[in-house]
Amino acid sequence: MLENSEPSPIISASGIRGVVNENFLPSFVQRMGQRFGSYVGGGSVAVATDTRTSSGIFVSSVISGLLQSGCTVFDLGYSSTPSIFKEVLARGLDGGIMVTSSHNPPEWNGLKFVVKGGRGIYEEELSTILSLEVKPSTQFGRVFKKRALYYDSLLARAGKDTAKNVKVALDLAGGVGCFFIPTILSYQGCVIHSIHDSPGLFPRIIDPTSDPLSLLSRIVVARKCNVGFAYDCDADRLVIVDDRGRKLSGDATLLICLRYFLENTRNRSVAVSIDTSMAAEDLVREFNGRLFYAKVGETNVLKKILENGCGAGGEGSSGGYIEPSFVKCRDGVYASTIIAKMLRNEEGSLSDILSDIPTYFQARTRLEIQRDIAQKIVKLFSETEGQVELIDGVKIRKSDRSWVLLRPSNTEHVLRLSAEAKTQELANRLVKEYSEKALEFARKEKEKSQLESY
Repeated sequence: MLENSEPSPIISASGIRGVVNENFLPSFVQRMGQRFGSYVGGGSVAVATDTRTSSGIFVSSVISGLLQSGCTVFDLGYSSTPSIFKEVLARGLDGGIMVTSSHNPPEWNGLKFVVKGGRGIYEEELSTILSLEVKPSTQFGRVFKKRALYYDSLLARAGKDTAKNVKVALDLAGGVGCFFIPTILSYQGCVIHSIHDSPGLFPRIIDPTSDPLSLLSRIVVARKCNVGFAYDCDADRLVIVDDRGRKLSGDATLLICLRYFLENTRNRSVAVSIDTSMAAEDLVREFNGRLFYAKVGETNVLKKILENGCGAGGEGSSGGYIEPSFVKCRDGVYASTIIAKMLRNEEGSLSDILSDIPTYFQARTRLEIQRDIAQKIVKLFSETEGQVELIDGVKIRKSDRSWVLLRPSNTEHVLRLSAEAKTQELANRLVKEYSEKALEFARKEKEKSQLESY
């Protein structure tokens, strides 16, 4: 378990992350490397990192821990999260550790774990790792520098000149994508215009779902590009700007890729997170496919994909598309190659492609509510509302094809609330209505607790 003398980082199956030198320390990372090395029995482990300035010391720390456990380490250097998932699978390694805090701010850093077979770690596996006693091996491990196999695999998958003359604007956010994304899309024949392409310099909010992407939008319009692509620091998220310079929701990334997948495969089973747009249901129904819902979180979606033999899936909220036949995690760069290919093959605009996908509007908020009260609120709505789903929190489905999702955070005293409807006005109204109900219930619970304490 974690040492009581140190502040705890945020720990979940999605990864371990925290603020550097506050609750994320080299000593902690070294011990996590030892624990993971013990978990894989001193086997073979790939290690890679994004471009954060703090990453060097944490790579050294995690490799030190792995070596103390007797592991053979394949150091991929600067590389994307999907590349380490691919490396573990393609080389038949026992595991992988990505030093990244993904979409979090620059002062953060973290670890993502990959297990044998090239998939993310499940919650029960993480619990086992955290409980392991740190014991050095009797034999010290070795380190080998390697170039990730992912890049040649992606080139082969994308295909030469498959998006010839498609004009693409790239916002690389100073992340690892600076090293390889222009090369991949150029191989496809795209005409590239890049911004924020200096590794380690973060001129915008790293999370492309949160940043307005104003400069990218202006570049797309000024250069008459067909599309704009924006990434996070480890290149697993993708947000799109359309040919008119409009930033699209994360759901758009997933839906466009799902459409391509459904048009070009016989396996039409798809899994998505419970907060994904209803347009996914409409799209899968159009192709006579099957749709499965999972709890929010990339690992949860992947688990549902693998359990049901799905060919694809993802999380709309994070701009994440997963196609397990290529790599068993969301991959923003692979998604980019698909969309570029669609723009060439269909000889139409992104607006034309999106016009074939039903349009819904979403609204989201977060309420500062104690976790135990947030759980009571979920229970209340699950018992008093009509059609509900309890996959993750409570999802309330309305008769007019709208829904509301209330989901307590696992790491904060926060109740997350999102809604979707056929108009933005209705989505906003649903969020306002259920926020007021939740806050009123929380107020009454607080008053009740105060009375009982007298």
